[in-house]
Amino acid sequence: MSERFRDPGTSWYDLPADEILVRCPRCDGRAAVLPLPGGTDRGIFAPRRLLCPACGYVRGWEGDRVGWYDAPEDPYFRLPLWLSAPCCGHTLWAYGRRHLDLLEDHVAARHRERLLASDRDRGRPRTLVESLPDWITSAKHREEILRAVARMRATLDDA
Repeated sequence: MSERFRDPGTSWYDLPADEILVRCPRCDGRAAVLPLPGGTDRGIFAPRRLLCPACGYVRGWEGDRVGWYDAPEDPYFRLPLWLSAPCCGHTLWAYGRRHLDLLEDHVAARHRERLLASDRDRGRPRTLVESLPDWITSAKHREEILRAVARMRATLDDA
């Protein structure tokens, strides 16, 4: 963790390009929602596959609508996220490792730099960091949020 954090410009629309970790609807184990190869030209609407290595559950998704990015569920199958923990009277959640790393780096940093307007692509949506609720960005919750991040990270195989 660093003393300084600079907003990398990651938007909510960038996160589904990675795996999204969810609770399997069959066995409640850790499953992953993955974009299918070759569908990247459709961005967030690229076909997805839900895979559970524990029980072998597989399901596909193809569509032109996704859920909102404001709840602890994946935007495709609407399943509960694997990386979710109660924190500060709210629920802290992350789609996957990259999202969790970004939250941890932002919260842990004593100095946080915003993305400069000159660095922003014209017409690009707000960044994930710009969209974080006040309770996450508040320094008074830093230690509690970092403990919740550590609990979530402990549920990953390579923690």
